[in-house]
Amino acid sequence: MVSEGNARRTIMEKIRRDVLKRIKPNKKEAERLKKITMKLLETAALVGKKYRYHPMPVGSTARGTWLKGDSDIDIFLLFPKSVAREELEAKGLSAGKEIVKKLGGTYEIKYAEHPYVRATLSSEVVDVSETPEIYNVDIVPCYRINLGEKIISAVDRSPLHNAYVLQHLDPSLRDEVRLLKQFCKGIGIYGSDLKVRGISGYLCELLVIRYGRFQNVLKAVSRFSPGTIIDIENRWFASEEEFKRVEHSIRKRFRNEPLIVIDPVDRNRNVASALNCENFVKFVCKSREFLSVIRRDTLEYLDFFFPKKRKLNAREIASLRRRGTHFVAVVFEKPDTIDDILYPQLRKALQRIATSLRTREFSIVRAYEFVANNTCMLVFEIEQRTLPLVEKREGPSIFASKNCRDFLTKYASPLYGPYVEGTNFVIERQREFLTPEEVIKRRYLDLTAQQLREKGIPSEIAKTLPKGKIVSGERFFELLEREEELSKFMKEKYFETRLRL
Repeated sequence: MVSEGNARRTIMEKIRRDVLKRIKPNKKEAERLKKITMKLLETAALVGKKYRYHPMPVGSTARGTWLKGDSDIDIFLLFPKSVAREELEAKGLSAGKEIVKKLGGTYEIKYAEHPYVRATLSSEVVDVSETPEIYNVDIVPCYRINLGEKIISAVDRSPLHNAYVLQHLDPSLRDEVRLLKQFCKGIGIYGSDLKVRGISGYLCELLVIRYGRFQNVLKAVSRFSPGTIIDIENRWFASEEEFKRVEHSIRKRFRNEPLIVIDPVDRNRNVASALNCENFVKFVCKSREFLSVIRRDTLEYLDFFFPKKRKLNAREIASLRRRGTHFVAVVFEKPDTIDDILYPQLRKALQRIATSLRTREFSIVRAYEFVANNTCMLVFEIEQRTLPLVEKREGPSIFASKNCRDFLTKYASPLYGPYVEGTNFVIERQREFLTPEEVIKRRYLDLTAQQLREKGIPSEIAKTLPKGKIVSGERFFELLEREEELSKFMKEKYFETRLRL
């Protein structure tokens, strides 16, 4: 009789085969990537004699953990620390442009902490006999930093990360990293950018270094509690006794971060700092669900890696209607900016408008941002469509004479009152806004970009918000029927993200 342990190992091997077949680059793809990377390095080294830097490939393609179809190449140009910051930026851009020109590619200048070159190259530079493939290449200047030295720019750690992973990740575990990355992609938490606020590729690598095979990582994650601390290289503590002494200092430094993974190359950095609480809980719960599914030996495991995004069906739309709430969407043109600027600004605008609604006594059930193609939406699910004309305002105690005079002066002509209720003056006045649509239109959409900025709406959102429109009530459900991406988003938001602890 096959033991439960053996049966589980058999299932995991089947999962590995099925998933890796779809996500692991084949030998031909890997060989072509290697050739173009070597050509890039050769060209970068030649140009480097003029600018005095050392080129280095970094990232998942350099570490052998990239996923099929995600073969972007990162080349870092390591300058000595004696080079001034302005000189590094100028030389880095000039060198990047020269490298791309020699390889017959095209480029654009991108901006992170400092500018860098993003290039597009054809595989024809190394192989004209095969069908050409296009590669995206980032050429990034940075400082050469030794382990333990203070970084000068944020990207200076990347070469150290590269060296650490290459030294500590057993080559036999590279596919385990791929499985973990695809799992995180499948459950919607892969990416440390400000859009996703999830798990980075580097963090996936560190978790595999710490726990080993993919299944072991999920077993560990399934036991994580908020505030879990992982210190692979004992940068803060090497024993339970030491942990007790430094735990408070670690938590103080990384306050309110649900997962703390000390960067092996920088003890003062949490590799998981981008991970928000929602995605942390999802990581834990989905790991538990997956481990439960493989015990039953069903094909459901593929849904964790390759979920099928579907539109809302008729039953689900009817369920949303039965909630009895009022959906209001502010629809406007997507500003021309990068996601790492767009999403924080959208969330800030969402909170500003939500605060305006709440202060006028509209109870918000949910509020969220949505982006598709060239359109942004701020969606509010509100408990009530309208408020009554009369608004009750409770004033100060009759014993607080000065406060009473101020209150009665401020509300000198109420609809009714003032009168006394208990020990306090009360008035009833006419509301300024009876519907959430009125609040949004008059307080936001009717204003200029400058006025919106003065109200705290971020600059990029303020540019296009005044041209926006409000879609609410029945018209919102009609929009759901028309817009496939919005329908898929709402299905996931309301029907597919229930977390089981």
